[in-house]
Amino acid sequence: MSKFEISNGKKIVKPFNKIWIVLGVVIVLIIIFWQFITYNTAMFNLGELSVIFKQLFTPKNTILEQRTWSDYFEFMWELREPLWITIQMSLGGTIIGSILAVPVAIFASRNIFKNKYINAPFRFLMNIIRTIPLMLLVIIGVAMVGTGVLSGIIGYTVFSFGIMAKMFYEVIETADMSPFEALESTGANRLQAFSYAIVPQVFISFVSFLFYIFELNIRASAILGFVGINGIGEAISVNNLYNYDRVGATVIVLFVFILILQLINSHIRGKLE
Repeated sequence: MSKFEISNGKKIVKPFNKIWIVLGVVIVLIIIFWQFITYNTAMFNLGELSVIFKQLFTPKNTILEQRTWSDYFEFMWELREPLWITIQMSLGGTIIGSILAVPVAIFASRNIFKNKYINAPFRFLMNIIRTIPLMLLVIIGVAMVGTGVLSGIIGYTVFSFGIMAKMFYEVIETADMSPFEALESTGANRLQAFSYAIVPQVFISFVSFLFYIFELNIRASAILGFVGINGIGEAISVNNLYNYDRVGATVIVLFVFILILQLINSHIRGKLE
């Protein structure tokens, strides 16, 4: 097909379809990875997937121990206390870290503070914190205060701070600055102008980020039991070798809770919008 079209006697150049560029890049990357990544086809055993899923989502049935579906669902009910501990740690860390991130995000925003000597240190701080994995943050927390809820909150707080500061300052920088500048011209200080002109524009995004980070923290809790953190992850770390049905039951509980959390997030966003 010609790249020119006639409309009302005028030639119109059709825009180039960038999908071919994207497709070409994908093909090149696949070829590169295919050539440079070494693997042994004998190691692939897809048939084991069905065995693993069966062990995860059906009661344990071995010569030494046989469980029923009643045992399976009873264990789910027993997870209510570890889940509550996880919620406390995740929620506390999310709220504390996000609140601490707000002033940092404001100082990092170039449209609020146009001095690079103000923006640069705060952005550098955010980048440093964001490079530290949650697992390492929790290990540091364990080294400081020992195993338990407090070390989990410390790790979640720093992790949440890094994510919220990054996402929130990017949203602030996309805000319409006309109302902000108009308020400043009438004599309002920068804090007042931000509160009345920028906050209404970014508030919904902030709430959405809160739920997103809380969800990330809940998901991450599944592996934190391996470093001595109480909660839902402890149930996985204790049962990971011999009680796959316990692990599967824990995964189901986490999945249902995260699904409920996403529905609540969608409902609240709908109300706010």
